[in-house]
Amino acid sequence: MRPTVCFPLSLLYLALQSHAVQANQVSAEEIKNNTPVEHIEVRHRRSSIMSEITEDAQKLVSMPGAMGDPLQAAFALPGVVAAGGSMSAPAVRGSSPQDNIFEVDFMPAGYIFHDFGMSIFNRNLIQDFKLYSAGYGTSYSNATGAVFDVNLRTPKYQKIKTTLDFSMFNAGLFVEGQITENTAFYFSARKSTLPLFFDEGDELEDEDGELTGVTVNEAPDDNDYQGKFIWDVNSENSIIFSFTGAQDKAGANFSQRSEFALKNPDYQGDAVFDRKFNSQSLIWDHASNKLSAKVGIGILNETERLEYGQVATLSEGFYQQAKDKQISYKARVNYLINKTNSLVFDTAYFDSESDFSYDMFHYICTELDPDCDLNQGERIADRSVFDTDNYFVALSHIWQFHADWQSEIGVQWQGNKYTDEAFLMPRIALSYYVNSDSTITAKFGQYNRMQDLEVIAPVIGNPELDSQLSNHATLGFSQHLADEWSWSIEGYYKSMENLPLALQGSEQFYSNEVEGRAYGVDLLVNKNKTDKWYGWVAISYAKSERTDLRQNITRDYYADTPLVVNIVFNYQINELWNGGFNFTARSGQAYTPIVGVRENPDYEGRFLPVYGEPFSERFANYHRLDIRFERELKFYDLDAQLILELMNVYGQDNVSHIDLDYQEINSVNDLIIKEQTDDFSMRPSIGFSVSF
Repeated sequence: MRPTVCFPLSLLYLALQSHAVQANQVSAEEIKNNTPVEHIEVRHRRSSIMSEITEDAQKLVSMPGAMGDPLQAAFALPGVVAAGGSMSAPAVRGSSPQDNIFEVDFMPAGYIFHDFGMSIFNRNLIQDFKLYSAGYGTSYSNATGAVFDVNLRTPKYQKIKTTLDFSMFNAGLFVEGQITENTAFYFSARKSTLPLFFDEGDELEDEDGELTGVTVNEAPDDNDYQGKFIWDVNSENSIIFSFTGAQDKAGANFSQRSEFALKNPDYQGDAVFDRKFNSQSLIWDHASNKLSAKVGIGILNETERLEYGQVATLSEGFYQQAKDKQISYKARVNYLINKTNSLVFDTAYFDSESDFSYDMFHYICTELDPDCDLNQGERIADRSVFDTDNYFVALSHIWQFHADWQSEIGVQWQGNKYTDEAFLMPRIALSYYVNSDSTITAKFGQYNRMQDLEVIAPVIGNPELDSQLSNHATLGFSQHLADEWSWSIEGYYKSMENLPLALQGSEQFYSNEVEGRAYGVDLLVNKNKTDKWYGWVAISYAKSERTDLRQNITRDYYADTPLVVNIVFNYQINELWNGGFNFTARSGQAYTPIVGVRENPDYEGRFLPVYGEPFSERFANYHRLDIRFERELKFYDLDAQLILELMNVYGQDNVSHIDLDYQEINSVNDLIIKEQTDDFSMRPSIGFSVSF
């Protein structure tokens, strides 16, 4: 867990994202093909198998609108919505984005999505990934939402091969090959091309061509790298060393004419954002007839810094900085007792330290508040170092107690040092095999996570808050049909307890007086590739609510999206050409209406919005169409690929935020609303890759 460099960062992002040539930030879930389920599944992983991308991941690589990035494709799958707009983090089945965890190759990840575009992974690296939406087993801890489990493929034993990728939004290098008879490696490095769309010193314009008062000091930019080395000791054992890193940064100046400075003059001046991480891991992977085991150690370092309000009228500006260090020790053992019984044992210790320093105004705010800018407290400066070690031990028993029945019963013991809490949480799954092609599955589990550090930190939070709790229950049916057709339907219900409530005017700042619930049904109809085409239709109905127990008021959650429909189609036109489309439609998300204008009590001649009932209205329905074509070709006798994409084909304006038009307001009688889209108008993209 780490402090979040909070809302002023979002302002910097909104200013730059609204004018940047944006990539569609999404994340991903595997496409479930609903093939007949093996009653007992024990995988002996071999590097030759793990070096090839799975069919499900390959579908997402080619999904229109994802620009070849399978992790961007989660929003085309059931149960996943953008929490606050198309460039936002994923909210899964009614939970908050902060409730999710991310693992990459068995280890905790820093962050897996760049702020201005794609994921941090080269498309050549993804072997497979899974999104566990609810009711997952005992192998994951400190999460009450979803688990994103990403597997990067192992290096191939081949002659050293280099691939160069170029697109409108990034350029990359990928090198892979064999070193010795039983060792191989790959290395990837990428750099954003967004700086090519900006000139330092340029003042940005809005959609109508009007100057915004925001000047580019440093163009939004990102880069990332990954590498992996494998040593196949013998047929049963492998040693894998991996490393990865990423960086995102941007800089801008907000003049007194900018919207942000007009709303809050403290934002006037230069703002700089820079976040980065690096990680290394060493893993021993063993597979034999009855036993598979994975043991590893990983080191993760993260830094995130935001500076803002750097103007001549202030002796010093504001800043927030978070530094995290974590050493992860993990082990997983899968033992096949006999043909009908197996055990899965997991344990992990995360040696974590967070260093949070700041000079800022104190904002007491949670997701229940429609506008954090209105919750400004006193200016404070402090530094805190948190020992946030956490750990868990878990055991699951998988038992095929009848030819048609299988159970998985497990328990996880989990705790953390910072709040000195410990939890014993059951996880249960029961499957009934109606026949060889049809399965009914029911799951139940209890989950917890420590509160975000900004609400439990000394000085700015309440260290006495209890951890968040959640119960998940699911019931589903899946069936495999002829000609590679399949379908599945699953209903779910989540309860949430001990969520934080912001307390204005209280010395506690936060309390555990919020509860929540989320429920819904996800339907997926899928066709694997036959007769030159594949595709899927995903439909989700959902409801997500939060209850303020202090006032006994229940409201829609800000990311509540009742209906989501995604249709994906891909067709192999001929040996050289492949094309398809992705259509998305969803209910408008909840927002808080602005019903009036009031004077800013802290700044004469400035104005602030008056809000109505929180999250009581909805934006218009969202819809968008993306198309993509790929062509295999030769480039000076080298294998190459040309990719043509057109995103938001009919240029739909999907509104995601509203605020006052501060540049046009001169009195409390000027109720002038400005709508903002964080999506983009119709946008073409051209990509080219060549291998040698």
